[in-house]
Order: sequence, then structure tokens, then C-alpha cells
Amino acid sequence: MVLPLAMLIAYLMFCILVGLCGSQRRMGFTGTFLLSLVITPILALIMLLITGPARRMQPERLYGVAECCLA
Repeated sequence: MVLPLAMLIAYLMFCILVGLCGSQRRMGFTGTFLLSLVITPILALIMLLITGPARRMQPERLYGVAECCLA
């Protein structure tokens, strides 16, 4: 009984770590955590390593203001 409980806790800890690694991705922590629960955390981590970080729009592009006009 103790060994399966320890394995479950270890699995959940690995899923949380993969979720933290994916917090800067498009899916965020929750999506990456749930994905690592469904598939193994190792496969989710490999997917994170293959994909790049989420792209953030820069303020001048967001509002259409040229960078030279901000100075």
C-alpha cells in the first residue's frame, strides 16, 4: 500500500514540475499540467523542449505606435 502511494505522489510531483516548466508557454501551467497527467510527464517535457516559448506582442506593435514616437 505504501509503495503505490509513494509512486502516485512522485508522479504528481513530476506533473507539477512539468507544469511549472510550461508556465511560460501558450498552454500555461494548467494546460501543461493536465497534459502531463493524461500523457506521461516525460512525453510532455519532450513536447515542451521541442516547442518554443509563447510569443508576446510588444507594446508598440500592440497599439501601432512606432518606437521612434515614444521617445
